[in-house]
Amino acid sequence: MSELERSYRRLLRAYPGFYRRERELEILTTVLDAAEPGQVRPSRGEAAALLLTGLRCRFVPPTRAGKLATAIVAVWAALVLSGAGALAVWAFADPEPPRLAALSDDLVGRDPSVTYELPGDNLLDMAYAYKTHSEFQDYANEGWTGRHPAPMGESRIYERVTPTPTALADAYRRVTSAGWRAGARSPGAFWAYRDGVLLRVSGSGEQTGMRVSAYPIEPRGVLAGAIAGFVLGLIVASQAMTWLAHRVARTPLPTRRLIVLLGLPALVASAVNTLDCVLSMLPDPGTANVLFAADYMYPLANQLANPLAAGVIALTLTAVVALTARAARRRPANAAALADS
Repeated sequence: MSELERSYRRLLRAYPGFYRRERELEILTTVLDAAEPGQVRPSRGEAAALLLTGLRCRFVPPTRAGKLATAIVAVWAALVLSGAGALAVWAFADPEPPRLAALSDDLVGRDPSVTYELPGDNLLDMAYAYKTHSEFQDYANEGWTGRHPAPMGESRIYERVTPTPTALADAYRRVTSAGWRAGARSPGAFWAYRDGVLLRVSGSGEQTGMRVSAYPIEPRGVLAGAIAGFVLGLIVASQAMTWLAHRVARTPLPTRRLIVLLGLPALVASAVNTLDCVLSMLPDPGTANVLFAADYMYPLANQLANPLAAGVIALTLTAVVALTARAARRRPANAAALADS
């Protein structure tokens, strides 16, 4: 093997394996026949052309339909993996839900009528359901400008506390005198912070009761974990879909039509589920909500709570892979010619 041929073969490694198996000899023959007498290495133009074409074949799907399918599925997969990245960071930080029963009861001067906890043991359940609690919908209008609460903690409700505005003012004075850093007091609630705990004291029951809630501070780095998961998911999913699109493009026309028919529900499921995840994460314009770190886990939580979309996508991809594998086993030796037809 000449030095020139070895150089061309190294450049051809930019192409995916299936392409080299089918076209490497043809490309080598063409470029070697076109070489100048005594040439020992490819010109810069030849090297750039081979590298760019090879990388395009490796990273870009072959048809418009393939590009569209790859984009839709890759974005959906990246969004779900962004939730996995956020979950990994949150689980590693492992914030502990606070227990402030003694302080809470002392503020109000009596035992609670009702006590309940937000789900904290299952982080994905928490990420999916926490927005149903009004304290997180009204958060941005309640005077606190520090770090956000993690929606996992305890709430204690005290009924028949009269008058509530006076009780709130008294609780605000007692909290600040105890060393808590309190935010501005809104008409119905205030937040205070100390030792990694956010305390929310509010009126409830049409100004006939009070509620005291305690939450940990949300972990740092959750957004970075979500971004890392999204980038990783986009790379892996786009490469997998590109690999699949190349193989689909080389199947017989009847098989390609069947794959398109099977793939439409999966593409619709991917697009709709992506839109649902994004809209559910964004703050509701009808409330004073904000984007919490827990929201970054929502795309993954949504798949577990509503597995229909993920199931349709997984089943479709399995069927498409099976069809392309079956077509590859039946493919004649002149597969390259069929792919071009």
